Amino acid sequence: MASGTPERASDRKVLVTVGTTAFDGLIEAVVRPSVVDLLRSQGYTSIRVQYGTDIDLYKSLCNADLETALAKSDMSISGFAYADGQTITNEIKSAELVISHAGSGTILECLRYQKRIIVVPNQSLMENHQVELANEMAKLEYVINSSLADLTSAIELSTNFQYKHFPRTGRKVFTEIVEEELVKADKDRIY
Repeated sequence: MASGTPERASDRKVLVTVGTTAFDGLIEAVVRPSVVDLLRSQGYTSIRVQYGTDIDLYKSLCNADLETALAKSDMSISGFAYADGQTITNEIKSAELVISHAGSGTILECLRYQKRIIVVPNQSLMENHQVELANEMAKLEYVINSSLADLTSAIELSTNFQYKHFPRTGRKVFTEIVEEELVKADKDRIY
């Protein structure tokens, strides 16, 4: 765990989540000193990284350059492996901004708790339904859709982006969007 200062009750937390599938690129993108500095400049004080099964990658990224950047600020970074549903729900509830793979469960949970969310589809997945879901949810202005290369711009945009609040009865709408995207993907599949 890399840390600038201990967590405080008034922390403005960013949660980074990769879900159950490895997404090294997202972890690498977020813990770069330039991204940490950007988040700090926007008033965030802590970053929680759900690194999945790749603790070695996470530890290797929390290197001397990152420690130097943290030492100059009130920013802290901590990480955890994949967690059970209640733990990840609590992490989402306590975050002000979520930067996430575009998994449907994570998106729905963020929308349920009206969290600002940047989704970064994992482009390395086969038959990637994350891209279609992220595109549709961004078109409806519930999320910001980003690539790894554009993450800095997405973080800057998130400060003033007017997210639409997902209706409390939105589960049916969300399910319809997911089902529609799955049907489209299934039609595109060549057997």
